[in-house]
Amino acid sequence: MNFKRAILLMLLALLSFNSAAQEVKIGYTNIELLLAYMPEAKQMEAQLNAYQQQLGKQLQTKQSYGQSRLGEYMEKKEAGLLSPQEDQLWQQELQKLDSEITKFASDAEEKLLAKREELLAPILEKLQKAIDDVAEEKGYTYLLNQTNSSGVSTILYGPDENDVTEAVMKQLNIQIPEE
Repeated sequence: MNFKRAILLMLLALLSFNSAAQEVKIGYTNIELLLAYMPEAKQMEAQLNAYQQQLGKQLQTKQSYGQSRLGEYMEKKEAGLLSPQEDQLWQQELQKLDSEITKFASDAEEKLLAKREELLAPILEKLQKAIDDVAEEKGYTYLLNQTNSSGVSTILYGPDENDVTEAVMKQLNIQIPEE
């Protein structure tokens, strides 16, 4: 009798596990494609390009000044117009300028990355909200990202009806491109 009861409990557990597994609905989208069509992302790229050009001009000004000082030093040195102490002072100044230029270039790169993160955060929040809304509206348990820029995909198989990229584009009011 206990044996029959144990088998009955196992069957009930399997049936409940099987019905729970059937309730899972998985969809996928392409985040890179969505970002490529979001107007905010295009605006962000334009802002980043302008900021990068601004930083580049500042760097170029510093480099030009450093080159002119180096040229001035070389002229004086070749003409024999520098005493050993003056030569040492010039070399120290040129090393300091070189360090400042290197530091500015490094800082500019960090500033550009920070600006990118600052501008990207609200775009990603908007995209995530749209994905969440579509997933909830369509009853998906999971949504996966399908990437295609590197040829590697996080999806091995997925029916077209589970691709929610167009639904997310509609949620973001992005015109769906015709292919």
